[in-house]
Amino acid sequence: MTSSKHHPRAGRLSLPAVTTILSLACLPVSSFAQAGASSGSKPPSEKFSSADLYTQKGSDPSFASLLEKKAFPVGVNSTGGVKGSTIDVNKRVVDRPAGKAHPIPQDIKIHTLCNSVIPRKHFERWTRWYQEDGNTQVFRMFKGEHNVRNSRPDAGRVEAFSSLNWTRGDWHEWEGTYTIVKPHGCAIFQAKNSINDWGVMINMNDRGDITLNHRKHQKDEVIAKGMTGKSFHLKVRDNGHDYEVYLDGKKVGAGHYARPKGRTSFRWGMYGKTFKHDAMIFVTGARFK
Repeated sequence: MTSSKHHPRAGRLSLPAVTTILSLACLPVSSFAQAGASSGSKPPSEKFSSADLYTQKGSDPSFASLLEKKAFPVGVNSTGGVKGSTIDVNKRVVDRPAGKAHPIPQDIKIHTLCNSVIPRKHFERWTRWYQEDGNTQVFRMFKGEHNVRNSRPDAGRVEAFSSLNWTRGDWHEWEGTYTIVKPHGCAIFQAKNSINDWGVMINMNDRGDITLNHRKHQKDEVIAKGMTGKSFHLKVRDNGHDYEVYLDGKKVGAGHYARPKGRTSFRWGMYGKTFKHDAMIFVTGARFK
């Protein structure tokens, strides 16, 4: 005996449901990729050529020629600066991975191979190594360059550093989006103590691989490979003893390093030995608190 209870026909869809399916069918594949990215998964970083990332106006003399012409004194912190060509960042490309980028902090200083403490009001004197374009900081080094401000060998660098500094206690954090334009083996980030040296570094090699460098207790770890022409977001948290490192929103490491004296601050840019070839990176939307 059959039941008199009504059963709706299988497969019948309401008009709104049909409309929704047809609308989804017309969407490009990229729309689904974007939807997935917003739910927490980050798509692979797109690779760009140097020509896509910036244009250059003017040229830069070799480091050897600057030494020969005595463009700056050797053995002291010089204040005259060295001008360089202008890097015009392609913001349409470089700003995109950073999302809504934060403006460059005003309360920072820079350290070049000629001077270790350059205030913001003098940044324009040092455009060979450091420039700002929109929300992006441009860090450059050239073949053969090394420290000249004192007798310390090698130690070629151009870094920005925070006025914020601390002893063990409260947590502080730094974040920004790196774009690797011309990679070179060096440190690109340090949580640096004024007496006990760095507690954690983020390093880069000539292939554009990015390494988390623990000073003590753990082995170093490659956290991103082949980043030349690509971007990644970095966040580092530090409380004067413990630290945490995040890459593209994912925690990739943590550790500790005792710093019983001095004060810790954030430094970012490029710091290495004598540079074997030209190097350049961008940092967009850097901020700290």
